[in-house]
Amino acid sequence: MTMKNPVASYRELASLFSMLIFINGNMVGEEDANVSVFDRGFLYGDGVFETLRSYKGVIFHIDNHIDRLFESANAIYLRIPFTREYLSEVLYKTLRENNLMEAYLRLMITRGEGEPGLNIDGCTNPGIIVIPKAFNGYPEKTYTEGISAAIVKTRRIPPSALNPSIKSLNFLNNIMARIEARKLDASEGIMLSTEGYVAEGTVCNIFIIKNGIIKTPALSVGILNGVTRSIVIGLATKNNLTILEQPFPPDEIYDADECFITSTLYEVMPVTKINGRPLGNGKPGVFTKRLLQYFRLNVMQDA
Repeated sequence: MTMKNPVASYRELASLFSMLIFINGNMVGEEDANVSVFDRGFLYGDGVFETLRSYKGVIFHIDNHIDRLFESANAIYLRIPFTREYLSEVLYKTLRENNLMEAYLRLMITRGEGEPGLNIDGCTNPGIIVIPKAFNGYPEKTYTEGISAAIVKTRRIPPSALNPSIKSLNFLNNIMARIEARKLDASEGIMLSTEGYVAEGTVCNIFIIKNGIIKTPALSVGILNGVTRSIVIGLATKNNLTILEQPFPPDEIYDADECFITSTLYEVMPVTKINGRPLGNGKPGVFTKRLLQYFRLNVMQDA
C-alpha cells in the first residue's frame, strides 16, 4: 500500500484554510503568494500602500483611501495603470473570495520589476497586491481601559526629506520607533518632529484634550493626513467641540486631561499611560468616549 506524503497532506490541508491573496490579476493561496526578487517594492520599498477596513462587508471610506493612494503614487512619479473603479472591484473581489465581512485589507502598488539600481527606467509594469485578514477590531477592553504609549527618541522624517503625505512601502522609520516603544513596554510610539514638536504615532495620528479643548498636530509639522483623523476632526466640528490643529511640544501630552490616537484599525483609541505615567486620571476621558461613540455611529451609517 502506498503511503501518502504527510508533508503534501499538510500543505493540502493548510491551503483549505489559507487566505487568498490578489497578485497582479490572480487570486492565489498564501503558500503561493510570491513576488520576484527584482520587484522594486522588495528591493527598495519603492511603492505605495493603503490600509483599509470593512464593516459588514462594506469597505469604510474606500474612495478616500483610493484617492490617497493615487496622491502617494503621483508624488513618487509612479503611474498607476488601473482605474479607481478597478481597484475598488479588486478590493471587494478579495473580500468575496475569502468570505470576509469584517476584515483588514492592505492594498499595495509597487513600481514593478526592474534591474537593481536607483534608475526607474524600464519599470513600466507596476505590481498590485491585496492582502486580506479577518479583523473584528481590538478587544473592547482596550477602549474601556486605554492603552499605553511612549514618546520615543526616533524622530519623524522631516517634510524636507520625504513628503509625509506619501504612504511609502518603506516603513523603516516607523518600525524603529515601534521597536523602541515596545522596549519601553508601550503599545504605541509617539514620534516628534526634528523641531521637537509632537508629530504622530507609528501607525496613527494623535489628539490631546485639555480643559475641553481638543488639539492635534497641524499637517505642517510633517504628518500623514489620516483618513480617520479627518473624520474625527469633522465629527468634532459637527458636534460643536472645539478642535485646534497646531504644533505643540511633548510636555502638553504629559499635562493633558485626555489623549487618544486614530487610524483605520485603531478607530478612536484612548491612551491612558505615557512613558509609564498615568495620563489624566488614568482612564479614558469623557471627550474621548464621546468621539469614539460618534465615530462608531458614523461607521454604522456607512455600513
